[in-house]
Amino acid sequence: MTNRRQFMASLPVAAAAGVTAGFYTTPGNSQERARAAASEARARLRDAAAQAHPNDTPILCNPIESGGVINPNRRDSFPNVMMVNQDGLGMAFYEGFIENKVVMMHFMSLRDEAHLPITRRVADIVHELGDKVGRDVFVYSITRDPEHDTPSRMAAYARELNAPEGWHFLTGTRQHCADLAFRMYRMPHSTLPGKRKVDVVFYGNGKAGLWGTFPWDIRSDDAAERVTWVMPSRAPAPGDKPRRAGPRVFDPRDPRNHNREA
Repeated sequence: MTNRRQFMASLPVAAAAGVTAGFYTTPGNSQERARAAASEARARLRDAAAQAHPNDTPILCNPIESGGVINPNRRDSFPNVMMVNQDGLGMAFYEGFIENKVVMMHFMSLRDEAHLPITRRVADIVHELGDKVGRDVFVYSITRDPEHDTPSRMAAYARELNAPEGWHFLTGTRQHCADLAFRMYRMPHSTLPGKRKVDVVFYGNGKAGLWGTFPWDIRSDDAAERVTWVMPSRAPAPGDKPRRAGPRVFDPRDPRNHNREA
């Protein structure tokens, strides 16, 4: 067809003809179609979430407001956040997991374990602590990547590491996990997943508000001993030999003083 005016005039007819002329139309303008497509996508996500077990999906809504990150006058400066363990049990973090407990905790993500296996190193420390875990000390592995690290995925990793009772793998909303990480590190970049070469493990006494850290790659026997430093102990009886409190005296002959596996 060489007559441009005739060609333009034929377009509505071609559109109405649909397949015959090679054209078709969709009701509504582009914005209406975009809104309809977005609504359909959200409906598919809702349907998928409804069919999945709750432990297979990320924690998507904040059950409680975090109310700021650092308040030294409340909860030993811990934010008001809710966390969920690998079994789907959700509790306010400070009241449920920290208050009146001796704890060891670290931050991780399942996808980061390949290049910095901090949780596997914690498993060695848990082994050294033995039956103290779940009785005298509680251990928490807290994700930095809650959108990926669902309770079910955390549970599978806990089984892989043969985690005993008293070792909780915790996830929550993105904001709650970030608030917790900021409380401990006081550095925003430490709240995010991603490749890192160094990290620390935290340990403390939630009743006394006493906290310390050690490097993630410390010797496991040394780490286990440090955790015992914040555990309650009986008062010395009259006549007992005095015990020195705090870290051990530096001894250059002691291989533990370099804190790393040889």
